[in-house]
Amino acid sequence: MEKPRLEILAPAGSMDALTAAVRCGADAVYLGQKNFSARKNSQNFDGDELREAVAYAHRCGVKIHQALNIVVFQSELESLKGCIEAAVEAGVDAMIVQDWGVASLVRQYAPDMPLHASTQMAIHSPAGAKLAEKLGFSRVVLARELTEKEIQAIVQSTSLETEIFVHGAHCMSVSGQCYLSAALGGKSGNRGQCAQPCRLPFTAGGEGKGKTGENVLSLKDMDLIPRLQAIQSMGVTSVKIEGRMKRPEYVAAAVTACKQALNGEKPDLDALRAVFSRSGFTSGYFDGRRDKSMFGFRTKEDVTAASGVFGELRNLYHKEQSRVPVSMELKAEAGKPPILTLSDGEHTVTAQSDESVESAGENRPADRDFAYRQLSRLGSTPYYLPEEGLKVELGEVSIRPVLLNLLRRTAVEELDAQREKPTGRFVNLPLPKYPVIPGTGRKPEHWGKFQSVSQMPREAEGFFDRVILPAAELLRLADQGETPFPVEKILPVLPRFTFEETPCGDVLKRLWEAGFHALYCESGAHIALAEGSGLPFTCYGGPYLNLTNPEALYEAKRMGLKGAVLSPEGKLSQLRGLARLSPVETGIYGYGRMALMALRNCPVRAQIGCKACGRKGYLIDRKGIRFPVRCDRPENILSPDNRVSYLLNSLPLSMSDRQEELEPFGFVLLDFTIESPEEVAAVIGRWKWGEPEENYTRGLYTRGVM
Repeated sequence: MEKPRLEILAPAGSMDALTAAVRCGADAVYLGQKNFSARKNSQNFDGDELREAVAYAHRCGVKIHQALNIVVFQSELESLKGCIEAAVEAGVDAMIVQDWGVASLVRQYAPDMPLHASTQMAIHSPAGAKLAEKLGFSRVVLARELTEKEIQAIVQSTSLETEIFVHGAHCMSVSGQCYLSAALGGKSGNRGQCAQPCRLPFTAGGEGKGKTGENVLSLKDMDLIPRLQAIQSMGVTSVKIEGRMKRPEYVAAAVTACKQALNGEKPDLDALRAVFSRSGFTSGYFDGRRDKSMFGFRTKEDVTAASGVFGELRNLYHKEQSRVPVSMELKAEAGKPPILTLSDGEHTVTAQSDESVESAGENRPADRDFAYRQLSRLGSTPYYLPEEGLKVELGEVSIRPVLLNLLRRTAVEELDAQREKPTGRFVNLPLPKYPVIPGTGRKPEHWGKFQSVSQMPREAEGFFDRVILPAAELLRLADQGETPFPVEKILPVLPRFTFEETPCGDVLKRLWEAGFHALYCESGAHIALAEGSGLPFTCYGGPYLNLTNPEALYEAKRMGLKGAVLSPEGKLSQLRGLARLSPVETGIYGYGRMALMALRNCPVRAQIGCKACGRKGYLIDRKGIRFPVRCDRPENILSPDNRVSYLLNSLPLSMSDRQEELEPFGFVLLDFTIESPEEVAAVIGRWKWGEPEENYTRGLYTRGVM
């Protein structure tokens, strides 16, 4: 059976960009409202503009997907409800969502609204797609860092629709897992405020080599447009163009190139490269070639090239295109008003004149050719009448052309109204009430996360209530009859990204048999893998799940979590209040060099190589601040495909001298990354005595995020 044609999904940050997308042949357009959108710096659409945009798109047979893909705080839930209501009233066709709580509220307030799991959810494996399905999504937007083989595996594993990016900017970090902008300036990518510090100059260095390179956190834009026919054969549902902050000319060029590729023509990549490029394009992730060739930045030559193509590209969308086939039936009988029926295959409307037609008499009677010439003049509308689309029942009558023109215009106006009419429901329920959960009256436990057992000093045993260690290392120790802690106090953790999931099932079975009956889950995929194992693991979520509101925590409980570390992207006062409402045990990130980026293409490896890095790589920004870069330990990642590097904060976050403010939380996470056993012991000492670190940050706990 022939696979359905790929949906071309275009970006629109303005009405002009939307018009360009529609007129150039996009099947769907994604956009955002003024609030709750991951591109707040684009123009976006308010209530009236949204209604106008959806009405225009629907007239033209184009769907509108609204990006609601940020995390929200409890104080914003009332405004979020209004945003959902505006989308339903406008007739939006789908919501693109990141936050588990937002997804839950959309299901409650707009039960007919399809949910698309945003790329911000970092869905990178079949298990991630399974969790999205359990959360109520009908489509998953896959991570941009996947290879062709990995995309194919997800498509074959799920009944959900799948959507992939095929052109536009690459985030350096896995989407939804970048905290660099928030850490440096309080502008969170998870809140739609990313200031793109990754595009600024950074240099790379390591143990065996000095600094080298510039702009080493800037990747070239993705381009998979020449691969669209192969992507269609894989069973992908939709191909997405990045660029809600880009000009209408860019949107026109990208959509046109996609249409050309799907039609078997050579896409005009020269125009696309001229309108916007960062030293060219890359298909490195898709091809599995993650190396230095993927890096690039916007040069003066790139900017100059763009100025010469804008006028030509505007010609691509200067007038409305006839893209919706319709059928018509005309009935005319002498002495009676003529009747015109117009249908688009889904909606059928009828127009009838107040004026009766006369018998032809001595005049030439109206015939089908005459009727077709008048009725097919659909001009500036999105409709066209195929030659075979007209049926007539004409007696020996004479019809004035102006009468047919009036019937046509009346029928078109009615069809427009039918196509524009919203069909979804808004259920005006009150906001959920979240009861305050009684506290335990005890101090928070101390949980320690380590890269390896060798990092743990003797002081750890008497201090930590729980320790988190790599699953693979725990199995090696168990095979030797050794465990660093009692097994009931140990939380194994799988590789943070399980692009290759095959070994995970066996690892989980062996962990259970070795007595490890709890798991620390740093991604949604981990939760689904635990459930899929058929073993009753007790699961706790990590901070990278981005849980920021009570509705998300109730969803976390429904997903099977007993507890979770709250997102560090909130003020301490917000997180304290959230902890008191949580139906699951809550933790707070109390110490550590938080991973500000998760990097599948390591910039240190790309610039100087792993040998020169010596597991002591770093990046230096334009102010001379050094950020450590560390990759997963190769013996713990289960498969080479799972290796990821992490850009760590230049200073550790620490709350050791403000522990009295952590009272509402069930546990405090101390996350050790580059610390030696001696440094870990010193940190433990400061927590015991309530002393501050010598050099530290409070992270976002005092200032919050935008």
